[in-house]
Amino acid sequence: MSDDYLLGHDETEWARLSRQHALWGPSLLSRLRALGAERALEVGCGSGDLLAELGGVGIERDAAAVGRARSRGLQVLQGDLFEVEPAQPVDLVVARWVFSFLDRPEQAIDRLAGWLRPGGWLVIQDYDHSALGVWPRQPAVDRVIEGFRSAYRARGGDLWVAPKVPGWMRACGLEAIDTAPEVRSGPPGSAVWCWVEDFLAGHVDTVHRDGHLDDEDLRLFHRAWAGLRRDPGSLLVSPVQL
Repeated sequence: MSDDYLLGHDETEWARLSRQHALWGPSLLSRLRALGAERALEVGCGSGDLLAELGGVGIERDAAAVGRARSRGLQVLQGDLFEVEPAQPVDLVVARWVFSFLDRPEQAIDRLAGWLRPGGWLVIQDYDHSALGVWPRQPAVDRVIEGFRSAYRARGGDLWVAPKVPGWMRACGLEAIDTAPEVRSGPPGSAVWCWVEDFLAGHVDTVHRDGHLDDEDLRLFHRAWAGLRRDPGSLLVSPVQL
């Protein structure tokens, strides 16, 4: 994974991630709690929104995020998942929205599997980006979405990583027991609309700066998005969470 994290680490991004957790966290938490794990570990825990509810230990690379999580009373190890590891085997390892950034996802699964006690669980939540879009279709919005996908690829990431995960799990000796797709849709002002809007508006300038969009792309995008927001018949469909 590149040290140049596309989405950055600051108060604005942490606030966005908290709103993201509010949207997607409850359904994941219900599945995790049903497993009855006593010792859990979250990889890429950020400032700790999921970890605060799940309990256990986190691993996070960014020092500022680690400091914020620790200020909330959370136990977090600082470092890359290929460099640090828990002191003892755990019952549950969770990684959400981490694998889409990794340039060595297969090796990462093998490493995380090695942290599990016999009978333990590895739970990965990530993207199949295919469904993401707005209706009525807007070429300017499609162009910006493609710009983000290109930015991920340029850093070694993959926004279609989730469907590949079960095969990689089996290849390293795990039993891939369940895949649970989740997709949401909504009009302007809905929670899922605001989630995507947060992401696009918050990071489109970075994608532009990195050369994946030009000035005209930005101008047309902002105009198209403003038009969609004014149209109560507009609909946004989220990427699949798997």
